[in-house]
Amino acid sequence: MSQSVDDFFTQLQQSREKVPKKVTSKINEIARKAIEDMSKAAGKFLHEDLDDDKHTEEQVKAIIELFPESLSQEDEKGRLPIQRALYLKKGRSSVTFVPLLAKEGCRLGVGGEENRGGLLSVMPADLNQMNAIEWLSGASRAGEKGPASDDFDRKRAQVLEKLRDLNLLKKADIEEYGLVHNALHPKSQRRFDFFTSWDPAALEARYSQWLVPIHHAIGSDREEKEKVFEMVLKAGMEYFPERLGFLFCKKDGISACKKAFDEIGVDKAMKIIRTCIPPSDDHPILHHAIRHAPDLENDIAQYYPDALFLRDSNGHTFLQVKFYMN
Repeated sequence: MSQSVDDFFTQLQQSREKVPKKVTSKINEIARKAIEDMSKAAGKFLHEDLDDDKHTEEQVKAIIELFPESLSQEDEKGRLPIQRALYLKKGRSSVTFVPLLAKEGCRLGVGGEENRGGLLSVMPADLNQMNAIEWLSGASRAGEKGPASDDFDRKRAQVLEKLRDLNLLKKADIEEYGLVHNALHPKSQRRFDFFTSWDPAALEARYSQWLVPIHHAIGSDREEKEKVFEMVLKAGMEYFPERLGFLFCKKDGISACKKAFDEIGVDKAMKIIRTCIPPSDDHPILHHAIRHAPDLENDIAQYYPDALFLRDSNGHTFLQVKFYMN
């Protein structure tokens, strides 16, 4: 009867000095090959079989402790396990393990120094040359709607929060990699909220290399403009109500409000604007319009008839402001 593996290794340790060197050398050679094969098997497991619903962090830690090289093993497309975890695998997800893979990757130098365990490595074959953080912030599941889509977004928002707690996601990344812009999609609502709550100034983009998000939202090449416009205007009003959420912020002399009128139509745009900016003394929209976009005064007044009688923080009515402006 053959011995168990545990019994064999116990006996091998006890008898090592008694065995001829030639036999010991052969055993070592076979053992090294076996360890190499097991490491490859561990790497393949991390790439192909890791599952949020079936496996635990303790199990993954044990694999990495036994086979640290598995974290640097690339698949047939040149992706590291941390990068592969960003993709769904036949309906399975392993994205919740990204923080652990990044933490252990930092310890083991995956991707090189200052690479945050592979988070900053460019995704192979990605035409936009995005790294794992950028990919994580904006990826959405095509064709997915309802709970499945929300779960996809929720998991990735939780991963981003954990990476921040581990100091593997930094506030400066939001500007450097344009993460608010990446997350500006209805299917990335939770991630968008995460980034804008952490760095509300990204909505203004005053000293940014990126386009002001509200202009980016209603760009002519963007899908679902109405939802995205509402998404960013609502966030702008939450953090910058005194600026009316940058509704009248201009690019090339054109305000975001005018651009929205042109892109989605006055009626649709004003329905969204009234939802995000309800008539009140706190938001005298006509006062802002006459100061920053007087050409839109008549269009806006049709949807805010009572705004003619509102007063601004200085106690002035719209007509008084208009008189002073002239």
